[in-house]
Amino acid sequence: MKESPVKFVFVLSVICLFSAALLSMVYAKTQPILKQQQKEQESEAMKYVLPSAESFKYEEACGLWQGLDKDGNVAGYCFKAEEKGYSSVIKMMIGIDKDFRITGIKVLSQNETPGLGTRIIEVKADQTLWDVLGGKANKASGPAIPWFLKQFYGKTLDNINEVETISGATISSSAVVRAVKRELENIKECVLNKEN
Repeated sequence: MKESPVKFVFVLSVICLFSAALLSMVYAKTQPILKQQQKEQESEAMKYVLPSAESFKYEEACGLWQGLDKDGNVAGYCFKAEEKGYSSVIKMMIGIDKDFRITGIKVLSQNETPGLGTRIIEVKADQTLWDVLGGKANKASGPAIPWFLKQFYGKTLDNINEVETISGATISSSAVVRAVKRELENIKECVLNKEN
């Protein structure tokens, strides 16, 4: 007995509708959890890039967070930047002090080529295996900072071009430099205009 093509179409349609409904339910359930995790990641990143701040207050006009010290005075600012790298969009959190000097950068997300573009977040070891085995290893004080991003610390718009890109990962590292420079210019202009 030959099966009707209409029956196959009907069965396939029911399976597709059921799958779509199930997928949308899973999405609806997980979306608030993902948003909460993203907020927590951003909060941790702000503390990392602007350690002098005790609390943060979002300022809609400039699209930044004011970092406040324990007395409620502005210690600096945090803002996000993103730029297309080689194989993904690189998203970062950047911290600056009141003089618009970079206090820290944290990459929030990237999907660059492993071993090449990912070198923008690579932490170089300053100890050898023999140091550790011989008991000569010193304890790390604070979080390890990726060597490429450490170049930005203390830089302003005047000398940000001194940051050296990574050979073999020029596209990814240049994307970070462009994003930081562009957003720093925008933030500085907005903050100065608001103060005047």
